[in-house]
Amino acid sequence: MRSASNLSRSSLLSRFSGRGVLIGLGLLFLVVVVFGRAIARFYVDALWYQGVGRSDVFWGVLWAKVLLFVVFFAVFVGLAVLNLYLADRSAPTSFPANVHPYVERFHEIFGHRLRLVRYGTAVLFAFMLAMPAVQHWQDWLLFRNSTSFGIADQQFDADVSFYVFELPFISFAVDWLFAAMIVVLLLTIGAHLLNGGVMFTSTTPTVRSATKVHLAVLLSVLAAVKAADYWLTRYEVTNERRGFVQGATYAVVKAQLPALMLLVLVALLTSGLYLSTIKTGRWRYPIVASGLWMVVLIVGGLVYPAIVQSLVVKPNQAERELPYIARNVDATRLAMGIDNVTAVPVEFGRLTRSEVEGDLGPLQNVRLLNPTEMKSRFVFDRGRVAGLTIDDLDVDRYDLGNDEEQVVIAARELDIDKAPNQSWQGRHLVNTRGCGLVLAPVSQVTTSDRPAYQDLGVDRPELYFSPTMSGYAIARTDATESTCGADGQYEGTSGVPMSSFLRRSAVALAFLDYNVVGSGSINSDSQLLWVRDVRDRVEKLAPFLSYDGDPYPVAVDGTVQWVIDGYTSTTRYPYAQRLGSIQLTSNSGLSGSDNYVRNSVKAVVDAYTGDVTFYVMDPDDPILLTWQSAFPDLFTPLTEMPDELRDHLRYPEDLFRVQTELYSKYQIAAADFFERKGAWSVAQAPSDGPRAAQSTVGTSLDPDAVATEFASESNVARFVPYYTLFRNPDTGVDEFVLLRPFVPFSTNDARTELQAYMTASSDPDSYGSLTSYEVQGTDLPDGPLRVTSQAESEPNLSQRISFDDNVESGSEVRFGDLQIVPVADGLVYVRPYYVLVEGVTEYRFVIVSHNQNSAFGETLQIALAKLFPGFDVDVGDRIVVDADDPGLDELGDSDPPVEATTNTVAERPPLADDADPVAVLAEVENLFDEADALLSNGDLAGYEAKLDEARALIEQALAGVGG
Repeated sequence: MRSASNLSRSSLLSRFSGRGVLIGLGLLFLVVVVFGRAIARFYVDALWYQGVGRSDVFWGVLWAKVLLFVVFFAVFVGLAVLNLYLADRSAPTSFPANVHPYVERFHEIFGHRLRLVRYGTAVLFAFMLAMPAVQHWQDWLLFRNSTSFGIADQQFDADVSFYVFELPFISFAVDWLFAAMIVVLLLTIGAHLLNGGVMFTSTTPTVRSATKVHLAVLLSVLAAVKAADYWLTRYEVTNERRGFVQGATYAVVKAQLPALMLLVLVALLTSGLYLSTIKTGRWRYPIVASGLWMVVLIVGGLVYPAIVQSLVVKPNQAERELPYIARNVDATRLAMGIDNVTAVPVEFGRLTRSEVEGDLGPLQNVRLLNPTEMKSRFVFDRGRVAGLTIDDLDVDRYDLGNDEEQVVIAARELDIDKAPNQSWQGRHLVNTRGCGLVLAPVSQVTTSDRPAYQDLGVDRPELYFSPTMSGYAIARTDATESTCGADGQYEGTSGVPMSSFLRRSAVALAFLDYNVVGSGSINSDSQLLWVRDVRDRVEKLAPFLSYDGDPYPVAVDGTVQWVIDGYTSTTRYPYAQRLGSIQLTSNSGLSGSDNYVRNSVKAVVDAYTGDVTFYVMDPDDPILLTWQSAFPDLFTPLTEMPDELRDHLRYPEDLFRVQTELYSKYQIAAADFFERKGAWSVAQAPSDGPRAAQSTVGTSLDPDAVATEFASESNVARFVPYYTLFRNPDTGVDEFVLLRPFVPFSTNDARTELQAYMTASSDPDSYGSLTSYEVQGTDLPDGPLRVTSQAESEPNLSQRISFDDNVESGSEVRFGDLQIVPVADGLVYVRPYYVLVEGVTEYRFVIVSHNQNSAFGETLQIALAKLFPGFDVDVGDRIVVDADDPGLDELGDSDPPVEATTNTVAERPPLADDADPVAVLAEVENLFDEADALLSNGDLAGYEAKLDEARALIEQALAGVGG
């Protein structure tokens, strides 16, 4: 019997021990996966920063966070412990019998551990309140390293640095202290309840005198902290939007600011009255003051400013708001860098053939290839290699042997999902890199209507880092990497060395990937390449900057470098206008709430090694100077940038969009601002398809707008800036610029005339200079939208569009950038015409417009000859080229040599001197009839040939008449 009992007991024990083992293993697994992975990720993060040589950033950010946590944790613990200690000291010596039943029950449960529970609760709240402070590490570093702007606001005469660097952290600290004091007050009340400081002898609780004194002090401190908050709020109103513009306008200055000062006084009065209860014991006065406080808050903070706005401001709005609009105009110009725009007056007249022939320089810079529309062409011709793709095309300039010319350039990036080897080894050890650059001059097209691809001769075509990469790769392993024009393994040092089992285990745990430990191909020389998206890479190294959404590749000294524009920005520049819903590029790093922007940094990532350099573009920017003070070794002076790289820098498109949008309204005087007198709008965007309706973007130009009677334009799509070589009229030198046109302001966008156009220089000697070319006179030339509408309505072009834009045949007409080309004393518009066939873009011809007339031809020279009869000068937009790309032979996708030739008008025998005009007209009519017949049969080549023959006949006849 005993043995059976022992057996049952041992069986039970073994069962419990088995469960204990399982529970223990489960807890161990949880600890390893959750806490162990966090530790492993921290370790790998530290190794990553060490690999790129930026441990200073890793530890600098970490210690800032730790410092904030410790300080705020300690402050709360100090406040809570002090008040709990005072509550204990003032507690009755003997526990009263007439306490609340719940209090008695609480004492029964916790007994002598009651004090531990109270202090433990305080520590828990300290942890909860200190964690949010960690997120304000940027505000803390800006506060600690504040740099003066040297500019005072016009309301309080405080330096702008106070608003940008100091006020955010001070406001957070005061708000945090107010919240912390509320929690301390609640903990203190709880402590007094548990200590018997509050007795329930009747329906009304009885509070001991010591408890009243303690609570009065805490309420007094709360009121004083709120008074400080009101005082700081006075400065915040310089960045609010209550009137037509950003900043403190009439109602704010005359009504809200006095109300805030009154609230400060009422809060301080209430604080003093709570303290007075220590002597008087009378709580009636502080309670009445608290009620008065609420009345002042509602009436003074909300009702009174609204009354002033309605009864005082609106009847005389232009006069009342003028001084504050002037503040907004001045601040916005400074904050957005549009205070030093050079205004150049220009006049345009009607051009003659001889004037065009005498000024061919601007026309030789016209682009036939548009980066957006030609992407599919590049992908089809040069991106159809397994595991590679072309994701983006960019415009740049290179010297290809004759002189600097515009090109479209693209990187052949890694597309791991299309790689033939989809095993773990294939995805992480073999297919580790993209391969080289693809380039084509923008003014050359082959006889097959394809770009004339050329080789840049890059020595290091391997792209281990690019904008589309994700995940991780391990290079320098025993596995053979995909080839890219050169054998060999990764030789960089920016990765995480896999030099020990500990590191491999940490990486495996951090990524939850056992293969990192189990793979036999990884050796002690292997390197983990992580954060390979170049934009993510720079954001990880300098998260306090904003970044442009369009990194572009540059070939420098045989290597490929990715250039990413970095912005310093803030939402706190006093009186400056916020961006609102300005139409920016996708993935833009700028925010609609920003009201100060500078392109202060060019971040450059080596596509092979992964090394990152932050070059200083604006050494005078106070925000950048402040971050330089926080991280002195992070930034590199522009003087250390290689000249070859500086030659390829581009002014950022997003910043230019912001500046042109704001300049269109802020180039006028403050006195004209209210009526929008002399204001402009960014020109309406021509559609990239034929005769498409003008699309709208969003519903409101400014989401912060509160005054609907203030004239604002509709939110149709606006002209997209484009890069081009543009001749400076003062120097006569071609500059690589961004260009964007303006039209006169109108609320319904009825005005489409060209009012002005702005350029932003990207040349090293004049980088960032903004020039506004303003059209003089009342008879303004047609703007982009009207020009494109007129061109598409031309009979010949309209027929061609109808033929090419055919849904049934799977073809679609697409247009390239409409380019504005000042020639001599006139203006010429040029626009490429493409056809999308089965998803691939094919160049067809170019459209040229001038003085409400348009013509098109396979080359710019042919189109000009049609628009200006007798024009017979080589423009140089279509030359003999070799389209072979030897740099891609190893990948097996190079094309055979293709020659591009200049197409000319068909030769005709000269007309006799006594040629009958009627017979000539009849022959011309016959040629047009034959052309129409060929077009109806689908013979486009024959159609164009007959038209060219007819035009040649007309030109000869006109020449004879002229003679």
